[in-house]
Amino acid sequence: MWNGAPIADGSRFDAIVVGAGAAGGVAAARLCEAGLNVAIFEAGSAGTPQVNPVTRSLTALARFLDKVGAERRLPPKVARLGERVFRRLGRVRQPVQSGLFAWAMAPDILVDDRDCPYETEPGTRFSWFRSRRPGGRMLVPGHGRQYYRLAGMTAQDRSGSGIDWPFGLNDLDDWYGWVEDRLQLKGGAHQPSGARGSRLAETLQPTGSEQTFMDIIRARWPEARPVLGTFAPPLPWLDKAAATGRLTCQADAVVRRVLKNPGGAAEGVEWIDSRTGSVRRAHAPIVFLCASAIESTRLLMLSRMPSAGSGTGTGSPALGRYLMDHAVMSGHGFCARLDDVLPEQSEPGRCIHIPPHETLGGSIGVQIHIHPRPGGGARVDIVSFAEMLPDEGNRVTLSPSRRDRHGMLVPVIRFQHSDRQHEMAQRQAAIIRDLARDLGLSGLVVNNELSPGGTSVHECGTARMGTDPATSVLDQNNECWDVPGLFVTDAASFPRQHVHNPTLTIMALTARAAALAAARHDESTERPADAAWAAGDQPARASFRAIRAMSGVG
Repeated sequence: MWNGAPIADGSRFDAIVVGAGAAGGVAAARLCEAGLNVAIFEAGSAGTPQVNPVTRSLTALARFLDKVGAERRLPPKVARLGERVFRRLGRVRQPVQSGLFAWAMAPDILVDDRDCPYETEPGTRFSWFRSRRPGGRMLVPGHGRQYYRLAGMTAQDRSGSGIDWPFGLNDLDDWYGWVEDRLQLKGGAHQPSGARGSRLAETLQPTGSEQTFMDIIRARWPEARPVLGTFAPPLPWLDKAAATGRLTCQADAVVRRVLKNPGGAAEGVEWIDSRTGSVRRAHAPIVFLCASAIESTRLLMLSRMPSAGSGTGTGSPALGRYLMDHAVMSGHGFCARLDDVLPEQSEPGRCIHIPPHETLGGSIGVQIHIHPRPGGGARVDIVSFAEMLPDEGNRVTLSPSRRDRHGMLVPVIRFQHSDRQHEMAQRQAAIIRDLARDLGLSGLVVNNELSPGGTSVHECGTARMGTDPATSVLDQNNECWDVPGLFVTDAASFPRQHVHNPTLTIMALTARAAALAAARHDESTERPADAAWAAGDQPARASFRAIRAMSGVG
């Protein structure tokens, strides 16, 4: 689907999607299934990426080591030493990316930091991990593949806190279900108390070793409710979109700004062909930005008109602010006494999940991954995520002078953990050590301090949703307040993060916004909806609480 000539300058479509990751895939599928002709632009290569000799050599070595199972076969100390040396070599071209847990498995799947730079303000520790290729970070080896609903989502007008969502969890319930049904989720039989559980296609029972671990957890924290996590492999959303015959794909396309018509509505995008350097335009009245939280916000900033000044939407004072990422503490060790670790436990995404509970600290979740080793026993990874509350001081701006290899101003990140986060990190570390001791792990390695921002790869915020255009960038439907037809549905739109992985919520928000955009398109063109779409492919309670924007479009 990625083969063929580049999209011609001036081409017209019903909708344009920027980014081919989790959000972009859902947007393309929903819009194509609704009968719209869609173009999707991906900054990375669709085939074998063109990488420098250093990264190419390291990637070949990584594949060889994985093929022979070096990490599992070597003694733990030798394996750790070898990985440290390997990562040091990676710093030549990827000083940031080589810090990601998954980098050592496939260096070429992540960006070259020299070609794709960013800056941080003094005092900031933030690692921006990126993968420019169809599928995005969902296809990075070792991705958790965890899908959870955001328990605790409450409407802003009810809480009065100014940091909550512009709708409640019930308003997104059917859209969660729509995505879950297609993902075919697997998970444990018992959902955590008080949580609205996901729809499972396959209910799993814990193996003997998993049950042993869960019993040990309950013995320490009787009120905790460990379950098998909810997971699924990435779904080929773009294949589903392409099957409609209405999708056009353009790889190696670096979008540099959103185009607006004289009335201020979305009109398309301007993009660079990274293979030739030529600049082209594509036109559509609907544009979905799904490039990731920081990248989508950079595009909004680059799309500002020089004379616009402050205002709403792309000129909103809230744009770029409230950057969040889960506070992460982790540890790993080895359990020699486990002799009943079954092969299915190594399935990517499978883990023991301890949902947030007051006994753990309220806003802390834990995941335990058990990896069998040849000859018996297992490596056990324990990862703890804690919510980071939004702080307007954590932000993304544009460098006044530094540009990437495409001539685009690079983002500048300011990010600091609060005293509360540092206190919670000590609690997280204590939880990991307590669990490791109870589980009988040897060779335990635990963070001594809070991991840098970006480590969880769950960055959110910077183009938040809200009910007031003076304090938010997007309305309740993920549409830019002052740019009708421009939607941002990746994690940039989150006004609050909560503890769980954001991917499922990103997909649900995208499906919801795409349905609204498609329905509005049908009305504007006086075209009947696609038969399959009208036959019940969207939730029955698909009510859109559209609100009136300052421009009069709502």
